[in-house]
This record gives sequence, structure tokens and C-alpha cells, in this order.
Amino acid sequence: MFAITFDMEVSALKEYYGEPYHKAYYDIRKLLKNYGFKWTQGSVYLSRTASMADLFDAIDALTDIDWFSLSVRDIQGFKVEDWSDFTNRAKRKAEIFRKNR
Repeated sequence: MFAITFDMEVSALKEYYGEPYHKAYYDIRKLLKNYGFKWTQGSVYLSRTASMADLFDAIDALTDIDWFSLSVRDIQGFKVEDWSDFTNRAKRKAEIFRKNR
């Protein structure tokens, strides 16, 4: 499994993508889905495959977009050995805290 993370410069995104600039994140999500990446949170996407070629293809597709390349602060790609989702654990504890208030 591979991951892609990135951080955008919002002022540049407003300039090069335009308003509403938040739509850029939807466009990114849609593009990365075509390369087997699923949105996880924020600007973190996980691949459904273990293909490094998919990682390279996805990053190439992103950086081929002018507004993306002009607005991205950093972009990282890396291999994920194991991914554990602790959301349910946090939600169970939140429920206990709510009951004890």
C-alpha cells in the first residue's frame, strides 16, 4: 500500500485555481481515485494496490495540472507497511466521556 500526502498554499490556490478554491480538493480526490487512491483524511490518500507504478502515475497526473504544480507547497509519496484505524476506539471513549458529564 502506498500513500500520497500534500499541502497546498491557499493563496496560490485561490490565484491559480480560482474561486471557489475548495473545489480543487474535490478535483484532486476524483483524479486520485482514477489511480486507485482513496481519500483518508485531509490531504492524505491511500492506494488500494501495492503498485509503485500507480504512485508514480498519480503524482505525474497531479503535477501535470498547472494550478496544482503552481500551488502545492509539498507533496510526499511513501510506502505504508500497516494502517490501523483507531476512530472507533476514540468514539467509544467519547461516549463514556459524554455519559460522565
